[in-house]
Amino acid sequence: MRVFFDDTISYSMYNYSLDQCPWNNCNGSVAFTVVASDPSSPSLTPEASPSSLPDASPSQLLVGIPSEEHHHPYHLTVIRVGIAVTAVSVFLLIILIFLIHRKSRELGDSENLDKTCWNVFPPQPIQKGQDGPSTFQKFSYKETKRATYNFSTTIGQGGFGTVYKAQFSDGFVAAVKRMNKVSEQGEDEFCREMELLGRLHHRHLVSLRGFCVEKHERFLIYEYMENGSLKDHLHSTGKTPLSWLTRIQIAIDVANALEYLHFYCDPPLCHRDIKSSNILLDENFIAKVSDFGLAHASKTGSINFEPVNTDICGTPGYMDPEYVVTQELTEKSDIYSYGVLLLELVTARRAIQDNRNLVEWSQQFMATESRLPELVDPAIGDSFDLEQLQTLVTIVRWCTPREGRVRPSIKQVLRLLYDSLDPMHSGRVQTVEDGECEGDESGGRTSKGKVQGNEVIFHSGDARCLPSSSTSRSY
Repeated sequence: MRVFFDDTISYSMYNYSLDQCPWNNCNGSVAFTVVASDPSSPSLTPEASPSSLPDASPSQLLVGIPSEEHHHPYHLTVIRVGIAVTAVSVFLLIILIFLIHRKSRELGDSENLDKTCWNVFPPQPIQKGQDGPSTFQKFSYKETKRATYNFSTTIGQGGFGTVYKAQFSDGFVAAVKRMNKVSEQGEDEFCREMELLGRLHHRHLVSLRGFCVEKHERFLIYEYMENGSLKDHLHSTGKTPLSWLTRIQIAIDVANALEYLHFYCDPPLCHRDIKSSNILLDENFIAKVSDFGLAHASKTGSINFEPVNTDICGTPGYMDPEYVVTQELTEKSDIYSYGVLLLELVTARRAIQDNRNLVEWSQQFMATESRLPELVDPAIGDSFDLEQLQTLVTIVRWCTPREGRVRPSIKQVLRLLYDSLDPMHSGRVQTVEDGECEGDESGGRTSKGKVQGNEVIFHSGDARCLPSSSTSRSY
């Protein structure tokens, strides 16, 4: 090969010997002139020497031109890889943005709920009652999970969640209610129960000790009740039967709690779900009412609830039949449920058993006094007082008619219970006077009992007060 240069043109001459020539009949050489420096010159203009074969085809001539087609697959592969990497990066970026947004929203919801909780429950001691000071606090999810041994210590199941026994690192023992997967209704129940229990403080109401909010998890932490629910003692096998006097005292405890809710709360409350599973017993078998998820407050602030149209809520067998039909709620709905609970205490039968309502089933035995003993739980045998049984049956009849207006108030029920059932009461305390109660300057209500030395006389030696006494008010 020979290369020639002049001022404007450079070109190369390729000489092929006869045996190296790619074309047939090649004689001499083929010259290709490449213009390098003159832009106006035609590019890549092959010129055949005079000695080249004139009959060579264009396709044959192209064989001598170097080809760059073998570079194309490499470039396409690089482009494809780049597109794929870019697409994956964009996809991962979108997922990351979505996760960050969701996490921010969850944290925002938790912070808002925390603010609401601390507005209702300031982080300071709430009350100092007979059991010492109680504080309301926020618990972390981690310590709640650890205290319940990874939520394995189940002690109860309710309509709104599962209850676990928890023992925290400082020795504090509590009952932890884990709310069902949070829905709009579940969130409402959670907030309502927190708000109500935060301002309800009474010896016969289960006290709220704290809460836990973590993402979509909601927990309420209550004081622990050593002896579980009344339902367990009445219907579970393997439990020692409750004595007759214990059952009577439980009836009085629940009535005291209802008196507080109906008369001394501001505003007054209907519990709406009085039943044996919501009556908890401490180590001394003192009864306390729990589960305020369905509680309804009087909008007018009046003791005598005006009928309020509400969605029907409650437990079959305990629900007021008038409320079920009219959907109008009054405090007399709680009175009906209390009457069913009394029957359950006496008979140890469920509110609905063998497809029969307990109130309807009992009518055959309450029709005549001679059959009253047949109502009593066989586990008690003859260890009951017939006159006290007659009093309980009278109260049941009084509380369970279908028309709410003929049912008594809980004050009237308490009066009858104390006058007839408490053996320490007779001769020591005056009966509450016929006037139900008198209003005080603050709009609260007071009742009259026997007073000595400016102190109310208590009964049974356990600081439980007489009808309408100070134990029915907040501490």
